[in-house]
Amino acid sequence: MRREDMVVLDFTFAGLDRTATAGSVVLVPSTPGLPGSLTVHFPSQAVLEEATTPAASSTGTKEVRYADESRVTFQVPAGSSVPLTVAGLLGWAGLPMSRNDTSLECVWGLFLSPTTDVTWTHGTYPVTGSTGATGLWHTRLTSPDAPVSLGSAGPARTEDPFLSSLTAIHRQQITAATAGRPVFADGLALSALGADVDLVGNWADFPALGVTAYRHRSVGGRDIVVQVLERGYLLPFGFPVQVATRTERHLDLGLVQVVRLTVLQPEITYDGVATLPHESRAFPFVKMRLNSPLEAEAGNTEEPLAGVGYWVHAADQPDQRLLFDLTATDRLGHQVGLTSPLVFVRGDAAYGGLAGALVEYEAKSKDIEVPATGHLELAPVQGTNTESSSVDVAALRVGAEPSTASPASLQQAGRLAAHPRLLAVEARIAVLDALTAPSPTASAAPAGVTGAVRRLELDADYVSQGLAATHQVYARLPVPADFAPPPTASGGIASLALPVSGLSSTAGLIGGNLQTFKSGQFNPADYFSPPTAGSLVPTRLLGVLDLTELIPPTTVGAGDGTDAPRTVTTVIRPPGGLQPPTAVQTELSWRPKVNVGTFGPLQTTSATTLDLHSTTVVRFDGTPPQAEVRGELRSFTLSFAGILDIGFDRMAFTGKPGTSPSLDVKVGKVGFSGDLRFLDRLREYLPSPPTGPRVKADASGVEVGYGLAVPTIGAGVFLLQNLALSSTVVLPFDGSPVRATFAVSSRDQPFLVTVSLFGGGGFFSITVESGHVVALEAQLEFGAAAALNLGVASGSVAVTAGAYISIEDGKSKLRGFFRAVGALDVLGIVSVSVEFYLALETREVPKDPAVPGGPTRQEIHGTAAVTVRVRVAFFSQSVTLSVERSFGGGGDPTYPDAFPTATMWQDRCAAFAAMEDV
Repeated sequence: MRREDMVVLDFTFAGLDRTATAGSVVLVPSTPGLPGSLTVHFPSQAVLEEATTPAASSTGTKEVRYADESRVTFQVPAGSSVPLTVAGLLGWAGLPMSRNDTSLECVWGLFLSPTTDVTWTHGTYPVTGSTGATGLWHTRLTSPDAPVSLGSAGPARTEDPFLSSLTAIHRQQITAATAGRPVFADGLALSALGADVDLVGNWADFPALGVTAYRHRSVGGRDIVVQVLERGYLLPFGFPVQVATRTERHLDLGLVQVVRLTVLQPEITYDGVATLPHESRAFPFVKMRLNSPLEAEAGNTEEPLAGVGYWVHAADQPDQRLLFDLTATDRLGHQVGLTSPLVFVRGDAAYGGLAGALVEYEAKSKDIEVPATGHLELAPVQGTNTESSSVDVAALRVGAEPSTASPASLQQAGRLAAHPRLLAVEARIAVLDALTAPSPTASAAPAGVTGAVRRLELDADYVSQGLAATHQVYARLPVPADFAPPPTASGGIASLALPVSGLSSTAGLIGGNLQTFKSGQFNPADYFSPPTAGSLVPTRLLGVLDLTELIPPTTVGAGDGTDAPRTVTTVIRPPGGLQPPTAVQTELSWRPKVNVGTFGPLQTTSATTLDLHSTTVVRFDGTPPQAEVRGELRSFTLSFAGILDIGFDRMAFTGKPGTSPSLDVKVGKVGFSGDLRFLDRLREYLPSPPTGPRVKADASGVEVGYGLAVPTIGAGVFLLQNLALSSTVVLPFDGSPVRATFAVSSRDQPFLVTVSLFGGGGFFSITVESGHVVALEAQLEFGAAAALNLGVASGSVAVTAGAYISIEDGKSKLRGFFRAVGALDVLGIVSVSVEFYLALETREVPKDPAVPGGPTRQEIHGTAAVTVRVRVAFFSQSVTLSVERSFGGGGDPTYPDAFPTATMWQDRCAAFAAMEDV
């Protein structure tokens, strides 16, 4: 409109007519009695300028966006007129303003309009100073009751093209806040170069709003200082915080933005309206404290959360979440330290409607492993201080669930409409570690027991219904832990392999199908690992007996170890108050009923009982763990190879690390069975008692031996000498199977049998493990002899034969011989004798002699010899003819034997005629 003072305005008219009056042109209302309107359009009054953070500030080029025009509408009352001149149009100050049709974009994206009567102050003509310079035309908005109040003139812009003084969320919150209280302008001027503004907003007493204060100063449409204060909460724990976003212009850097987060209440408890659901079972902490930082520079909103807030990032590392140091206290006073990222939730979204945001939050938090340390009681029993579910925490996974309280009550109490909940715990389970590896050389840190870290999840039925509904089961292991304590830890009597799938406050470790146990049923086959479970150490008793068959299915019972095993951990503290723990004591007890019947070598009756008890104490001062294992098996019989029965009245043991087990074995009836049962009847008729059972016990195992020596029996032409029967059973403590040996006489003292002119002897020994023959040795010799004396001549003949066989380490050896001798003597002057000898044996020989140590094969080697001796008076002569042969070869050749190279196979194939198509 005017170049001198840069009046850049557009005017539009409605309901006005142009009329010439007294040589001038004026605008008058078109309709008599009704007003017209005049709208003034200002050029862009604000610039959106890219800001930077202190960590990324630079003097480089910044992006900008210009605001749209601002407009002010005035009414031209009926009977009045407006001169159609520059000065006349600029004289709108005397016209009433239409606030509903006025929109000032003095701040980019924020549309404001005066809420009370205001006055526009500006010159209608250029103002030139004494120096000849003409001032910039501008109009100033004032109010009789300064400052000017401004309300919303429309929805705020939702774009966020780059980091700037106000985010889209800020603009939306300020727009919503002006509905309750307007912003106030201590100064507001519009010009062709942009607006000069000084805006102030204060909504601290409006708890439903997220923004609590707002200050905006700009000159010529360029921001100078902008500050926004927001209230909110840190998800998932609910700490009240304030976030101050301050953007300030620096001479050389442009706009630099600093976001400062301040914790308003560093310690909160979960009571009153913020009481945790499910009687606090989903989150076993009653108090949370935020230790640091209580005030920190935070990053911008690079990682929003469902439109209600954002993950707090570090200012100096915008791509990294800011970590907060916290302390959580459970219901028994245990403290757990943790370091966790948190989410800022704005105050205007904090009191309800968070269900969708919490789903999005848990989608990320379930994969965030929060480092933690300390002892935690996962499932405390109400009204007691008993530590029956204590674990040594290594990490937590924390989610959140909506609060069931009303938004009004939460707003009044200043609490977030969400509760934390424990998704998973990475923990060292003392009850598991103490029984698995009580190493006397490993030192324990004061923070807790060392051991393997395992993932635990609270059982959903326990969380919703409590311990009574789950038979005291409170947690499950998504990946079952292979619990297999070494046999030395149980005194050698039992080797227990338990795939731990859950934890119980009364029974301790739970194996197998957790749902079955929760329903009150206990099945050893589900609870323990069966002997066929691959690489797992099988569940064994006495090295060979399967506990899953020996123990019958039953109910869970009272959890006292009578039916199902009971493993309980107790945290030991000094007397007097909640002092730091000094040790963890773990007790395992089990007194199950035993099936009646035969289970491999074990024979049980209704009187058979089994009792196992283990106590382990792991101290935090670095001293070696203390452990004691006691067990007892009563009234049972071991039958080996179907030939020897050993009855035990009692086999008890007590074991401690570093010492040999203390054993108490009471052997009852011992006797032969099966095909050798007749020996028990024979024993009744022997003149002397048999060799009684001998028991030898040491650190390697128990050895029980029994022998029966038969005295020499002579009856006419029959003679039996050196017959002895013996049996030895070895029960190792290292988990190896039981070994049984049965022998008839021995190599040093073979038995002898003579009947008239026939005679022979030998011995036999066999060793078995778990029904498999591991060693066998036997030898048998027999023969006959006869003589004839006619006085002038005499003669004799003798024939003997024998066989020997041995098997050891899977290799066998066989030997046999035949010998015949005949002699004739005449008057002692002439004698002739002939001897025939034949021997056979198996030998291991290399398949290829050129390859030392290579594969071997068996062959049979035979030797035959004929010897003739002649003696006449004083002259004698003997002649021997012998021959040796080897044959056999150990079976058909293998493919590599027949065709050691590919060329040999190809040559063989080429020797055959090619197939022709028919």
